[in-house]
Amino acid sequence: MTTPHRWLLAVAVLVCTSGGAAAQTADDFFNPETLQRVDLWMNSSDWSKLKAAFQENTYYPVDVTWNGQTVRNVGVRSRGLGSRSGTKPGLRIDFDRYATDQTFLGLKSFVLDNLTQDASGVRETVAMRFFARLGIPAPRETHTRLYVNGSYAGLYALVESVDKTMLGRAFGSIGDNLQNDGYLFEYNYVLGSPWRFDYPGPDLEPYKERFDIKTNETKSDATIWGPIEELVRLVNTVSSDSYVSTVGALLDLPAFVRYIAVQNFVAQNDGFNGYDGMNNFYFYRLEDSTTHVFIAWDEDNAFLAPDFQITTRLSDNLLTRTVLQFPVFSEQYFSVLQEAASDASQWMAAEVERQLAMIAEAMQTDPVKPYTNAEHEAARGVMLAFTPARVTYVRCEVAKTVGTTRPEGCQ
Repeated sequence: MTTPHRWLLAVAVLVCTSGGAAAQTADDFFNPETLQRVDLWMNSSDWSKLKAAFQENTYYPVDVTWNGQTVRNVGVRSRGLGSRSGTKPGLRIDFDRYATDQTFLGLKSFVLDNLTQDASGVRETVAMRFFARLGIPAPRETHTRLYVNGSYAGLYALVESVDKTMLGRAFGSIGDNLQNDGYLFEYNYVLGSPWRFDYPGPDLEPYKERFDIKTNETKSDATIWGPIEELVRLVNTVSSDSYVSTVGALLDLPAFVRYIAVQNFVAQNDGFNGYDGMNNFYFYRLEDSTTHVFIAWDEDNAFLAPDFQITTRLSDNLLTRTVLQFPVFSEQYFSVLQEAASDASQWMAAEVERQLAMIAEAMQTDPVKPYTNAEHEAARGVMLAFTPARVTYVRCEVAKTVGTTRPEGCQ
């Protein structure tokens, strides 16, 4: 081939690649039907430093490549709580860390979940798709092979950041006003200090410690955390006669009940009604509103057991206990469990099987996963068996609890 022909071919390839890349969207990036490939290119000494100091949140410069597109001068850091690892670090990717206002496919950032707490590899991703199906705000997720400087660094979950971009997608627009400019908080679990919605007092410091503000950070403390203090105080003090109207003005109560019911259905042991107090959620005060809603986050510890009791710790958390004392909400809780069982019976088992098949080779060849292939196979079997057993258990337990006819198959 002559040199001019080589040049023309290179131009043609570049044009085709650019055209295809331009058509890509964030929906393509998080497409749950696709096992993605993400490449990180960074100084090898920085990668070593990140892994050695994995408990720190130090950022390092990195280039990110996906589907033929490369974004340069991006920030990467270690992330996670119990999932932090120096061998297979969880990662946060920030496109605008060093380049102001830089985005990729409209995204400011995304998360690479290292799946170190889930030998099946699919609990987080199945749970988040299920939350979204049941109408609960949740990030988009899929799986990806991660490569660092050309070497396979393992199978990860590719997770949408909960930020203003996600809020706009989840809450839409009122007229021309995109509903993403409210007050977003990430809940901080305080090690050794479980909290179950009891009232810490009027000082805002306890709320600042637990509710990490992610938007409107420059507003006053009273503006940011004052409404949360008010909500907690009212939950603890208001009489039952005015509870629904008073607390309901600050918290979307039907949405809250739906959230905890679906979280119970997926047998999440470390969620809002967690074994060690509240954990793993975002909290959002809607734009131009006093009302707060919960956003699902971090479901690695879901699918604990098919016979996870449908009333697990409902009386432990003060908010849960006081809301469910009202028949309208207790009835809703059990109704949503039934709805979840119905939806799961039609969708979840097939979805678990599909995701496990999609990740099989990437999981088996993951060189740094903290479990063996035999342990993955065992966890795979547990996930495949979960849905039919859970559906039967929940239907039987709801019928027994509310006093309706128990379906076939109940013990």
